[in-house]
Amino acid sequence: MTKRIAVIGAGIVGLSTALALQEKGYRVVIVAKWLPGDTHIEYTSPWAGAHWRTMAPNSNKLLQDFDAATYHKFFELSKTHPQETGIMAIPATDFYDKLVPDTQTPWFQTLVKDFKFVPESELPPGAKIGHRYTTVVVNAPHYIQWLLHQFKSGGGTVQRRELSHIRDAFDLDDGLGSVDAVVNCTGLGARYLNGVNDTKMFPTRGQTVIAFAPHVNETVTHIGSKGITYIIPRSNGQVVLGGTANKHDFNPNVEKATIESILERTQKLYPKLTKYGSEPIKVIGNGVGLRPSRVDGPRIEPETYTKSNGQKMLVIHAYGHGGFGYQSSWGAAQYTSDLVDKNLKDRAKL
Repeated sequence: MTKRIAVIGAGIVGLSTALALQEKGYRVVIVAKWLPGDTHIEYTSPWAGAHWRTMAPNSNKLLQDFDAATYHKFFELSKTHPQETGIMAIPATDFYDKLVPDTQTPWFQTLVKDFKFVPESELPPGAKIGHRYTTVVVNAPHYIQWLLHQFKSGGGTVQRRELSHIRDAFDLDDGLGSVDAVVNCTGLGARYLNGVNDTKMFPTRGQTVIAFAPHVNETVTHIGSKGITYIIPRSNGQVVLGGTANKHDFNPNVEKATIESILERTQKLYPKLTKYGSEPIKVIGNGVGLRPSRVDGPRIEPETYTKSNGQKMLVIHAYGHGGFGYQSSWGAAQYTSDLVDKNLKDRAKL
């Protein structure tokens, strides 16, 4: 009988991991409080920008591998399934205020297409270096709907359910067979899920403005000494303008002063947004999301729990991806599914 895996959480990490496990031949059930289509502050993934801009440092080969694999996968999807996924390959420009090895000799310059440094004469005020390359942008709400559709089409099942303890996922009592392992993709929820209660998890609040500007066909980001500013177009003509990165901030409400700051900063950074001042920004919405950040970075590792009947249960924790959930999603999902494989096989030998 094919082994069955329960994946807790239906954000970008949970959905990608569920698909990766499915591709390995496992029967997979997703157990989640929130699903694609929901827009609750506890559910981070719909609020993401999202685009591929690696946050993996030169010193972390594992995170680099995650991002590299995802870049290739997203680029492939942008060519083969652009409408279905909402993924586009477009030019990117990233500016940085700090001259450090990560910006001066970035690890990814041989990975991405068309990489080059920005001429000094084209740097905005405060920036000391810039990168140009071809990236991929993801229409986040659209894309996670596609992932869920792919998962269900492959025979995956979904339980909309809030778990109070991780052990609640060990015996689902849904008539589809027992669970052989659990993958914990609860993001910020790992802080509150009993049996996990990871106090290293904390939110990094991001607020955005959603505009309609179909003429924008590139993404621009400025990582400044006082914060981050970005313009990220979507496949439907919308553009995500940001942003903020406030650590340990749980505020779910849109702040008016932040909206004004975002509009001012994005227009200044990217005058094409308003067609060089000839048109106002057409604001159609605002967003607030809580990035699932973690001290020491993401946790992807196995742990053994004991069920009430004394049996051992394998849990693979896979959460804490912070603001790089999308750009690391495929690589991280493959790594996690390989961990499930290895640990289940090792147990079978005992």
